[in-house]
Amino acid sequence: MKKIFLLLFATVSLFGCSQVQANIFNNGNRKIIMGKLFKIDISNDGKERQFPFVYKFGNNIFTSYMQHHDAVLAEAEDALIISRDNGKTWGEKIINPDFYFSSMFEKEGILYGVVYPTYPKSFTREKMIYWTSIDMGKSWKRQVGIVHAPRDHLFVGSRGIWGSMLFHRGMKVMKDGSVQGIMYGHFYNEKKFTVALVRTDDNGKNWEIGAIVASTPNTDTTQKIPGYTEPTFVKTRDGSMLCVMRINSYLPLVQSRSHDNGATWSNPELLPGLTATASESVDPQLLLLKNGVLALTYGRPNDKMAFAADGCGYHWDTSMNTYQGETTGYTGIVEIAPDKILLVADQGRTGAKQMAIWGREIEVKIKPKSIQK
Repeated sequence: MKKIFLLLFATVSLFGCSQVQANIFNNGNRKIIMGKLFKIDISNDGKERQFPFVYKFGNNIFTSYMQHHDAVLAEAEDALIISRDNGKTWGEKIINPDFYFSSMFEKEGILYGVVYPTYPKSFTREKMIYWTSIDMGKSWKRQVGIVHAPRDHLFVGSRGIWGSMLFHRGMKVMKDGSVQGIMYGHFYNEKKFTVALVRTDDNGKNWEIGAIVASTPNTDTTQKIPGYTEPTFVKTRDGSMLCVMRINSYLPLVQSRSHDNGATWSNPELLPGLTATASESVDPQLLLLKNGVLALTYGRPNDKMAFAADGCGYHWDTSMNTYQGETTGYTGIVEIAPDKILLVADQGRTGAKQMAIWGREIEVKIKPKSIQK
């Protein structure tokens, strides 16, 4: 039987737009309570506020976002805003060129912020930018690294503003000291986008592209999509690695899984348990909660979240809207307490009179269930 959720809500005006103030989704052992929206940063300087990523280290939460219009630019100025009290207040803001962190990690007391685009150098090398902080984000030092092309692929060369591959979510420090993450882009003579793993063994100076997670051959005319983009990945409750990806605006997300630590990946499939409409459409982020439930945030239209009580995504059994209104659909989540998520998102899109980065706390009372593949 299909699950039916009780929805209680009240609407208020925030940032000049009608928003959901308090929602309660309740169905047996699944209860989700969404708190009020609160301001993180509102545009009052003619610059934009959009496409946020969010990261947490102790009680320090970092939200990185674009302040320029949605375009391919070199050395665009973007922002990082910081909360030192687990998301309650946001008092520090830093702006720099090449400062849009699409991934962050901490290693041996040093914070690393990896910048989203790469810059072309040759068919085999691309420049990337990362920043380091030894004082938990109070000050930052700009660093330059190199991404090396895999043996069986070439980069696009020196043409264009950005390079072939873009860094995305999910950098993780591994037991062997390496840092592994995920990228997407297109290689030389390939029109469609590819998702691949990436690894550094020297803390960002050199990056090697490894296993291909998902790609669509140029000759494949059965899939009318630009390829696989905006990946997020996580190690799930049963030890498998799950990658969720965008295929296009207003099309459903897809997922791929690896049971051998990322060496090989299954063919991408629609998210099991969700309808195509419920799983639309961009910038997913996975988060395995401490209680074993797997959370997924994404958007466009509106903003949405889905949950898999099995902690693995073999079946997605809960989905809901977290925001209704004009937005890019790009969101980020961190767990700020047991069973409690901080959602960070934006209001407005390029050209809007007023744009904002906002947050809301979401309490997740979902009982984990046994894993059934």
